[in-house]
Amino acid sequence: MTVDTIYLGHDNTVDLVLKVDNVAFDLSDITSITATFGDVTITSTDKVSGTITWDQPGYDTGEIRLDMGGQAITASKKPYSVPIVTYDAINTTGIVWGEHRILVKAEVEAS
Repeated sequence: MTVDTIYLGHDNTVDLVLKVDNVAFDLSDITSITATFGDVTITSTDKVSGTITWDQPGYDTGEIRLDMGGQAITASKKPYSVPIVTYDAINTTGIVWGEHRILVKAEVEAS
């Protein structure tokens, strides 16, 4: 299983494509997305400028981007198992897209 990396204090993103039966899922009706790192849940309701963005020009169908470098997530030696959950008008309790392995590294330029 792939492990993605987030660097705290930096602008790196983790880019994922959400699929159903190996076909990219149309995210145009999604109203919010959450990603949970341990006991910290990040929620984005603004698909254009939120911490998690989706359904943008230049994005592939089903693509979301997690920009977590500025979030209060604790750096880890082991990857977090991060559940991604999407919400829309029909699925108000959310659809879980599995758990993605994401390693969170401390600020690399800290003094």
